[in-house]
Amino acid sequence: MLLNHLKLSFRNLWKNRTLSFLNLLGLSIGIGSVLTLMFSVYAYYVADSMIPEQEHIYYLKTHLNDGNDYNEVVYPLLDKIKSTSPELKAGTHLHGWGDVWLEAGDKEFQNTTTYADSEFFKVFGLPLKYGNHNTAFKEKYSIVLTDKVSKQFFGEENPVGKSLKAADTLNLTITGVLEPISPYSSFRLGVLLPNTLLKDNPIFKQQTNWNNSFSPIFLKLNPETDIALFEKKVDKLVQENYADPSVISRMEVMPHSEVRMDSIPVVEIIIAGNIATSFFVLLLVLVNLLNLNTSTMFRRTKDIAVRKILGGNSKGVITQFCLENGILVLFSILISSVLFFGFLLPKMNDVFGADFGEINFSLKNDYPVILGAIALGILVTLVVGILPTIRFVSLPVSQGIKGKIDSAKGSFILRNSFIILQFSIAILFICIAIILNSQIGFMKKADLGFERDHVIVGNIDLDYKNMDAANSSFKALLNDLEANPYVAHVSTSQSVPSDYYFNYTTFYDPNTESDVRFRRSYTDDGYLKTLQIPLVEGRDFDSDIDNGEETPVIINRSAMEAFGWTTIEGKRLKYKNSDFIGNPIVGVMKDFHYQDLQNAVEPLVHYYRDEESLAKHRYITVRVVDGKEKEIKNIIAAAFAKIDSRKNYAQGDLSDKVSGQYRLIDGMLKTVNVVALLTIFISCLGMFGLISFMAKRRIKEIGIRKVLGAGVLKIVVLLSKDYIILVGIGALIAFPIAWYMMSAWLGSFAYSISIQWWMFALAGSIAFFITAFTLGIQAIKSAMANPVKSLRTE
Repeated sequence: MLLNHLKLSFRNLWKNRTLSFLNLLGLSIGIGSVLTLMFSVYAYYVADSMIPEQEHIYYLKTHLNDGNDYNEVVYPLLDKIKSTSPELKAGTHLHGWGDVWLEAGDKEFQNTTTYADSEFFKVFGLPLKYGNHNTAFKEKYSIVLTDKVSKQFFGEENPVGKSLKAADTLNLTITGVLEPISPYSSFRLGVLLPNTLLKDNPIFKQQTNWNNSFSPIFLKLNPETDIALFEKKVDKLVQENYADPSVISRMEVMPHSEVRMDSIPVVEIIIAGNIATSFFVLLLVLVNLLNLNTSTMFRRTKDIAVRKILGGNSKGVITQFCLENGILVLFSILISSVLFFGFLLPKMNDVFGADFGEINFSLKNDYPVILGAIALGILVTLVVGILPTIRFVSLPVSQGIKGKIDSAKGSFILRNSFIILQFSIAILFICIAIILNSQIGFMKKADLGFERDHVIVGNIDLDYKNMDAANSSFKALLNDLEANPYVAHVSTSQSVPSDYYFNYTTFYDPNTESDVRFRRSYTDDGYLKTLQIPLVEGRDFDSDIDNGEETPVIINRSAMEAFGWTTIEGKRLKYKNSDFIGNPIVGVMKDFHYQDLQNAVEPLVHYYRDEESLAKHRYITVRVVDGKEKEIKNIIAAAFAKIDSRKNYAQGDLSDKVSGQYRLIDGMLKTVNVVALLTIFISCLGMFGLISFMAKRRIKEIGIRKVLGAGVLKIVVLLSKDYIILVGIGALIAFPIAWYMMSAWLGSFAYSISIQWWMFALAGSIAFFITAFTLGIQAIKSAMANPVKSLRTE
């Protein structure tokens, strides 16, 4: 019986090969896209699955009274929690303090360096490839490597017990190697060092007070802990011990599972978008198949009736149609798998890999994806095989054997509903793509308060081997650049727009009793001139008068407004409860967007630092004459090539660096653009198949109309008008949904576009013209057929 069903299935698929091909094409593209999107979601959610008892791990989030928040706390808070909270099983700091260079023989690498406490492995039981959890951080001069770093130095060899030299001076013993960590994990580790190493560092010791929040802490709590009560205990410790607890609104105890989305909020949008897109694409594929299958069922009613006369039952008919669709689904999964591995997964890594790392499919670890694909195939097969069939197997034999299907009136209404749903989804994605394109275009071209064009940015934080020689060479380079007629201005600074440290300091004005939290950075006297940032009051830094004992500062307008000042005359930046008289404020710069437009401009202070201080600055910025960028880049690169350093000099254009802030959103845009094209393509595949089928059903009618004098245009309109109306209805449904969704998304930006009517008109026009073109091709072909042959067709 099964063999007979298979023969009939292949015969019917071949007989309707045009529709079969359209089904196979739509299914392959749709399932391939769903697999890719859902694999990224799967990889994200299982990335931290190697952490045992993650549901009992938390971190502290600091909420300020001014509405800001961050994931850092003061360093001593953890010890206070340990000594006062029996709910705590273990706790650790986890922070950076400069990435160290490591040497082993002739190999030398710098890797992301994270410092943790001795209880790190009690909080995070990350699996070790080599070593022991209990002894990994027992000694002060120990180091734990990730599998990637271990292979850099030692290949596949077990390195536990071997030594690495850090920062040219420290001899560290390798005590553990972590198992490979997913790039989607919350852990972006290179090497782990014990915090005890930093306790000899005078700057670190100076920062570990009750005033500076710089270190995230992670806590493993007992399962029965009342989180709300524990939060109150932590808040009490803050009020009793912080140098200035009045700026703290509350401490929130956050589940560790939320740390990734908390640190990169756009990730939540990407993951939610992938899930929603997968659902809509799958729905579109199902609707497309249902449309086409329902259409083919109209001319198979005689087949069904004959089966019933010969003793066949409804179950056998449904089995036959499920098998036909199952064959299509099977082949489409095979094709989509090739598409997934050969094209879609590499493309996804190109889009998001720079931010999340490259993910690879492993049959050993990712077998649930295979099971998911099989389950998806079975679901699609059952839905598209059973739903269209049920309606027709219930027809009386007398109607079916005569091919009379008028009683199936509901089928036309149902089919129309499916078409409307198809195009609602397609137009929804086109609307999203248009609005997303507009927002990203706005962010990339917006007035940022500084001139980004014709500015070269070079990274000068290169870890020089001979600082005196490097400073001498750098000073000579600066002199050459300042004398070059193609160079307008030169500057060195700790930060540049798009890359300001998250260094915050709270200052206090006793006159207004205001506490204001500032972002801070160091610049020389050429920074504002190079970026052409205007001053609204006071003066710029001046190397001739600012190299005294007091370090002058320049603040932005937002900072002045936050203090409620109308002038900076006689003003200084002071700390609360401090004898320090404060830094003199010499100027106020216009607000400029030193971070992306998702964030508002925060109060900012620039401290003066001499431009020749190579060891303390990270960037050189050079404004050049238009068209001379390449020449000046070559001069700078040649100069740094002669300076002995561990890192290679890298440079680029400031405009590219600023645009790079939107890399993740650009990735979203590319995904949405592809999905928008995909949805309209799949919808048009279904429409093409439907009008082809309708033309065959009405072939005699078309022939008669042509004999009676109907022209090609009239017949094209006859065949197409109903579908065009359905596309219009789909647009009316999609527009309010798109407006609601994108209004909510744009609300997450500090600066955004307004949604305009033309965006919806453009989306509707795109859908209309693509649909009209698709319908027109088949309609014209049918309208131009020889009426004599049409009238002879049985």
